Amino acid sequence: MAKHICIVSNYYPPEMGAAANRIQILAESLQAKGMQVTVLCPLPNYPFGELFEGYPKTGPYTEQINGIRTVRLSTFATKSTKPWLRFKAMGAFAKSVSKQLRQQHPYDTVIIQCSPLLVGYHSLRTAKKLGLKAVINISDIWPLAAVELGAMRKGLIYAWMRKMEKFIYRHADAILGQSEEILTHVQKEGATAPLLLYRNYPRTNTASLCKTPGKDVKVVYAGLLGAAQGILELCKQIELPANWEFHIYGQGNEQEAIVSYLNANSKSIIYTGSLTKEELHGKLSDYHLALAPLKTRIYGSVPSKLFELPHFGLPVLYLGAGEGAQVVQQYKLGWSVSGSDWKAMNALLVQLNGDKSQWPRPEELQQTARENFVPEPQLERLVALLDQ
Repeated sequence: MAKHICIVSNYYPPEMGAAANRIQILAESLQAKGMQVTVLCPLPNYPFGELFEGYPKTGPYTEQINGIRTVRLSTFATKSTKPWLRFKAMGAFAKSVSKQLRQQHPYDTVIIQCSPLLVGYHSLRTAKKLGLKAVINISDIWPLAAVELGAMRKGLIYAWMRKMEKFIYRHADAILGQSEEILTHVQKEGATAPLLLYRNYPRTNTASLCKTPGKDVKVVYAGLLGAAQGILELCKQIELPANWEFHIYGQGNEQEAIVSYLNANSKSIIYTGSLTKEELHGKLSDYHLALAPLKTRIYGSVPSKLFELPHFGLPVLYLGAGEGAQVVQQYKLGWSVSGSDWKAMNALLVQLNGDKSQWPRPEELQQTARENFVPEPQLERLVALLDQ
């Protein structure tokens, strides 16, 4: 009988964003390998903080999404940045997951997306009590990331979360990390379980490549409009050369402030709303350069855009440091500057406008992506790990 894998995730389509896409690819890939897969996730509400139309107010609610059995659980929907409301939302979903797992279940293994840390902690404890193999998929290092973003100070809550973090690392049966920095961190914290680097590689069908830039240059950012990305400050600081345009796609906490700023300032920056992944992919060939900003250096974080955009032949300007900058340099994906070094960013734009010969060729970028940024090889390693 095929293994039955349960994936616990705080995000899943029809919600948009890297986290939802990452878990969808994981679920569909495992099912394609002959495993049964069930996803436990909240009733969809991200990033609006309101339940999506057509869904009930409480779960569980079961639906099929691209052939994946998806069980939507009760949560507390909010988009507030207030810590106590965020904890309330995490706690509500964590409680729903634990209750659902304790019911009679057919699962062999539970793969738990972490963050949120509170969900990861309670899901892991419940899985272990039930005798299930528990695999932790770490995308961000919490609570360290919260401190680096300025959302938390080191104190009692931080110490409490650190205890949960260490418990997770030391009791998981296997740990997947999206970056080398994450795997280094969990080892330092006492993890002894098998570790696997599991990058956020995309599945894409690239019908057309972007073009090399001429006199006119179109720049694109597509993604979350939140504090970590800092798109509002980017709009204020960027100095586009003549004949350049900057188009923004996405949603998030900064959306209204960005629209208000752009309406009051005459810059060649256009906010174009939000598109589905498929719609966005159809438009990427219209652009010459993509921005991948990470406002604050967050140890362990590597934006998924660095692995997706080269599939379309789009060079990347990464505004950040750490492992993300190393990836850009190693694979020659474009350029990187510090996330808050606006002077260096604007100087680089002037340089790129003056000498287009230094831009990577779209065909070479796509070839690099096809050779290095596809999920199948690491999926084989994951399947082998689950079979142990």
